[in-house]
Amino acid sequence: MKLKIRAFLILYAVLFIFYSPASAQELRFEWKGSRILMDSTLNKPEELKVKEIIGRYKPLMDSKMQQVIGASDKEMRSGRPESLLSNFAVDALHEFAQKRSEGGVDFALTNFGGIRASLPAGDVRLYDIFSIFPFENYVVILDLEGRSVRKLFESFARNRVEAFSNSVRLIIDEEDGEIEELLINGEKVSDSKIYRVATIDFLLSGGDNVVALKDAVKVEETGALIRDAIIEKIKMQTAAGEKISSAITGRVKYED
Repeated sequence: MKLKIRAFLILYAVLFIFYSPASAQELRFEWKGSRILMDSTLNKPEELKVKEIIGRYKPLMDSKMQQVIGASDKEMRSGRPESLLSNFAVDALHEFAQKRSEGGVDFALTNFGGIRASLPAGDVRLYDIFSIFPFENYVVILDLEGRSVRKLFESFARNRVEAFSNSVRLIIDEEDGEIEELLINGEKVSDSKIYRVATIDFLLSGGDNVVALKDAVKVEETGALIRDAIIEKIKMQTAAGEKISSAITGRVKYED
């Protein structure tokens, strides 16, 4: 009986401390943090089985990743509102989707956050492409009503733009974040028209707050990664004796 009473008193005290408004205001929390270096010290003691598996496949993977698949005429970096690397990537995505869609594609769209490194000048290895596009982002082609296309670009104008193909011309009023001009394939957007958009599944699901793509009335899955589209483009150019090249086209502009 005494044990039951003692247990009840302890429980009551705990509840009083945590649920009393007056006491809640007096609670203090402390925390400590430290930096943990991601270096070889974390690999001790070594997992021999894991080391054996890595050792078995590493030479083959290294050999494959060091394969030169093309050459770039200059270093390309990525950055808003448009850049050499983002333009090259999204135009390659557009071209890739055009060949895989019977209905054609009006424009392509990807996110700057998915481009994680720069493309070197000179020889371009498979490793470089995996470094630039490390995520397993699949190419999708979707049907989007014009009113949703307009909503998509209005969101870009108010917040921040992502990378879109050279079939788009977007002029934004820098002061108020409003669209001054929006052309797709040289024409103004029609709210009633269905536009074909090539993008990645990450954005289709609302990634990077690109929520307008959720309005898609139809989605076609290609089963290919955006990385595949880039590699295909580079190999095609290499086979034709061409170097990888890109240009700033003025597809997006900010005006006062």
